[in-house]
Amino acid sequence: MSRLTDIVQQHLMPGMVLIDMKHDHQTDLIKVIVDGEAPLTIGDTEALARSLRDADELETQFPNGYRLEVSTPGLNYPLIAPFQYRKNKGRFLNVQYVENNIRMQIYGKVLDADNDEVSLDADGKKCVISYDKIRKAKVKISFG
Repeated sequence: MSRLTDIVQQHLMPGMVLIDMKHDHQTDLIKVIVDGEAPLTIGDTEALARSLRDADELETQFPNGYRLEVSTPGLNYPLIAPFQYRKNKGRFLNVQYVENNIRMQIYGKVLDADNDEVSLDADGKKCVISYDKIRKAKVKISFG
């Protein structure tokens, strides 16, 4: 997978970050998930897919062919990078984290996020959590 990751990294457009990549060895399906500080468009993901398909490296890695999917993370995808928290300022998150070896969970609105921690408003109380304590954080869409 390391060689495959290197190939994808070489083809990322400026501002793109590789969030995840999965390779199904039975079907040779390669799923690439990318994001960026600025919102990525369908055109951006298409350009990356085209760049990867046009490159000889994947043909060499998969002489019998492969399938490629390039997309951005959906709402069900956990946040993993500080810029993703910044992009979701004002939205609600469900955050699972560890504090003093105790698993905790909080639901709150993102007030601020820097490179070290995220600040949430949980029922009127400000809670600051460093990223190294977070085990999983997902955006929760509220209607109404």
